[in-house]
Amino acid sequence: MTAQVKNFNIGNYYIQFNNFLERFLIFDNVFHEFMETSKRIEAGDGLVAENLPALKRDWLRNFGAFKNFIDHEVPQLADEHYRDFQKKINAALTKYGVAQYYLLSAIDSENDCINHTQARVAEQYILKCKKEINQHLQHISTVSFG
Repeated sequence: MTAQVKNFNIGNYYIQFNNFLERFLIFDNVFHEFMETSKRIEAGDGLVAENLPALKRDWLRNFGAFKNFIDHEVPQLADEHYRDFQKKINAALTKYGVAQYYLLSAIDSENDCINHTQARVAEQYILKCKKEINQHLQHISTVSFG
């Protein structure tokens, strides 16, 4: 089901949303790198200065910036024809944030280890959220991310 353009404001919304998606992908890549770094640290392949507690602190700081980004910078479209899309995107982004936090909390700083079961569950849920976002994007435009 493709949404029909009802007014010219949708063009501006597409531009804003594409910019938002670019920034979202940067956060997604940063979180992915944190995950990869945590695995290298645990395997003993990290840099000398890298450790799980410091990585978790940096990850938390970036997560805070991501949360602020999601809470305040998702473009909003006032047109009533797109409110359903907006609600679905907001819900998917919220779930993505919850999944990222669950992944982050898989790091046990005190015991210097990772709860791998929790990390795997979180990684699967993150992929599910990204697929959901992509499906919503397919309904409103041809723009999507992989």
